[in-house]
Amino acid sequence: MFNSKLSEELMEYHDENKVEELADMVEVVYAILEFKGVSLAQFEKIRVNKANARGVFKERLLLKEVIDE
Repeated sequence: MFNSKLSEELMEYHDENKVEELADMVEVVYAILEFKGVSLAQFEKIRVNKANARGVFKERLLLKEVIDE
């Protein structure tokens, strides 16, 4: 249910490239969090921890693969 709505909003953003579509995506994320019983404060803590551990996307760099040697 939520995945299809999130995908729909992502496609709308992709097609229209409007910030309003990002707002719709955030609303879907908020609905998912509420459904799962996760507060915004808990979610933000998770987001910050992941950003600290793995970095953020500000530089628009993507990791394509990891090679373990």
